Amino acid sequence: MKRFLLSISQSLHDSVLVRLGLAMGILALLSFASIVISTVIAENISGQASAINVSGSLRMMSFRTLSEIQQVEKRHLALDTIEQFERRLHGLDRFILTKAAGNSVSAEAIRVVTERWTEHIRPLARAAIEGQSDAQIQMAQDIPAFVAQIDQVVRLIEEDLEQKIRWLRATQFVLLAIIILVSLITTWMLRQQLVQPLAQLLKAAKSVSQGSFTVRVQHVSSDELGQLGRAFNSMVAEIANMYAHLEDKVDEKTRELTRSNQSFELLYRTSQQLSASDLTLDKVQAVLHDIEEALELGHSMICISENGQLPAHPVIGNFSTAEQHAWCGQQDCGQCFARAELSLNSQAESQPVIVVPIGSSGVGGSDNLRGTLPIFLKNDTPLPREKARIIETVGHHVSNALANMRRAEEKHRLAVLEERSVIARELHDSIAQSLSYLKIQVARLELSIDQGRDARAIADELKSGLNAAYRELRELITTFRLRIDERGFNAALQETISEFSEKLGFPVQLSNNLSGIALSANEEMHVIRIIREGLSNIERHADASTARVDIAVDAEHTVCVRISDDGRGFDPAQTPTDHFGTSIMRDRSLILKGTLDIQSTPSIGTTITLCFLPQKYSHATQ
Repeated sequence: MKRFLLSISQSLHDSVLVRLGLAMGILALLSFASIVISTVIAENISGQASAINVSGSLRMMSFRTLSEIQQVEKRHLALDTIEQFERRLHGLDRFILTKAAGNSVSAEAIRVVTERWTEHIRPLARAAIEGQSDAQIQMAQDIPAFVAQIDQVVRLIEEDLEQKIRWLRATQFVLLAIIILVSLITTWMLRQQLVQPLAQLLKAAKSVSQGSFTVRVQHVSSDELGQLGRAFNSMVAEIANMYAHLEDKVDEKTRELTRSNQSFELLYRTSQQLSASDLTLDKVQAVLHDIEEALELGHSMICISENGQLPAHPVIGNFSTAEQHAWCGQQDCGQCFARAELSLNSQAESQPVIVVPIGSSGVGGSDNLRGTLPIFLKNDTPLPREKARIIETVGHHVSNALANMRRAEEKHRLAVLEERSVIARELHDSIAQSLSYLKIQVARLELSIDQGRDARAIADELKSGLNAAYRELRELITTFRLRIDERGFNAALQETISEFSEKLGFPVQLSNNLSGIALSANEEMHVIRIIREGLSNIERHADASTARVDIAVDAEHTVCVRISDDGRGFDPAQTPTDHFGTSIMRDRSLILKGTLDIQSTPSIGTTITLCFLPQKYSHATQ
């Protein structure tokens, strides 16, 4: 029981809702008690007025009985009046005994009236009815006293009724006063423990919303609103603390964003510089110098191992003699390459030099290019993580740039070798064979001179052969000097058409439908040279009045170049031994993996048709 009471006391102390609920319960209980008491009292006093009326009728009937007995002609009615009186008296007796306690004054008074009636008045009345004069006289004397007793009963009933009404009134006033008091206490409690705390919270919330974080609520008891007040104060204190440090955090984030932006700009600038088409080692060195200044690093150097052979050799760098001796003298190249496999943060924790992998050691490297990029750290300070990420990314860019430079050098070397092969083949197919033919003619000339024969015809052939060889040489020189610049293939083709239109003395017609088809640089050069060779043959041999060049593309991207004229034509099966133009054009068509068709009719003209599928589209169809 004690524990239960302690629990209830703790609940009342810690919960405003429990207190309000208790107050509402007390008000409800008092209202219920008032209703119950009123109902009980009303039930108890019900019938009191009827009892008073019955008592009054008993007085009247007492006197009427006396009057009827005194009148001889009405004595026969007195018996009925007596019976009626007796019934009413017994009814009143039962009512009083039911409503009042057995020892109450009204019960005693009605008992006295009932006994007097039964023992004295009723026998006396019956004797008077029978004509006994003594009974009549005695009855006339006793009736007033008997009526007085009945009046006493009425008075007692009235007093009891008034007493109960007074008690009901007092009870109602007391309960009403208690209800009013409890209501006032409840209202005060609502104001003190609910309305005022809520108003403080609302006022404090408005102050916080306006930027004032010094406000605090005072209601911090153990009830619900007190807990809410403590939570609100804690929240405002935390917000004030956060707001106080917000400016510092904003400055810190601004500095971080500035550093990130500078890092992105540095990486973008580095990527742009290292991806330039005219990249050289000097430009790579300039990029590394920019990185050193931007990240506040020491000197750096790039060492390359050719085909995995050690020791490696430096290609660029700004290591001083002392730095290079201090670095390379402490460890061999194998140790340096082994360090390049470690993370930059772990390297910076142990030594003042970090090593960035180059080539296949890093991302995007080539199999034949492998090297290291050692970088000194200033003042032996640890390398921040963001700088490590930037340096690692720069290492990747440098790796790709060096690999691209090496691939460009390889492509250039292969292009030079291929060009030299073309020059050698064309010299062999043209000038060399012309010189062989001239050498044979010189031998014939010597033999004719030794035999004393006329050598003028042979000399004419030598002169004609020398002129042809000279023209071949000039054409080869012009062809080798031909370049397709940044204006593109169409501009070079138009210049070729204009050049030969001037040489032929009439305009060469051009129909070019090559737009939208991408040719490689090698394909463009071979097509231009075949067109030049065909137009050169028209100039030297065709004696034509019209010529045209048509370039068409079919639905399967096959390119067809047609060179035609209306000249004297020739027999393709009987090409002179000192003419090598068709052979050169056939060789070029084989390089393009295409076909060359020559159709010529004497006195009608010649048509040369080249058809090939560009390399870009041949890969797509495979």
